[in-house]
Amino acid sequence: MKKSNGKFFVGIGILLVIAGIIIFPDDDIIGIIGIIFGLYNLIKGIRLLRGIQPLLIRKQQERYKNEKKELEDKFNESDKKNKK
Repeated sequence: MKKSNGKFFVGIGILLVIAGIIIFPDDDIIGIIGIIFGLYNLIKGIRLLRGIQPLLIRKQQERYKNEKKELEDKFNESDKKNKK
């Protein structure tokens, strides 16, 4: 995810919090749910703007790096065997 996605999440978070506050007097449950989702998106957007990637994406990037390193090691080992 990019930093520009952070702006989107912040914007949607603010809109959801405002909508939750407006709806809260009429329907408590939906108002609270809107506020909770809004705060979640707001926090997620702020983290993205700071450059902190979500946990799932960090794990995928780490797994990709490990697989790439293992593949390079296998190629190096096969090259050493072929040279002998």
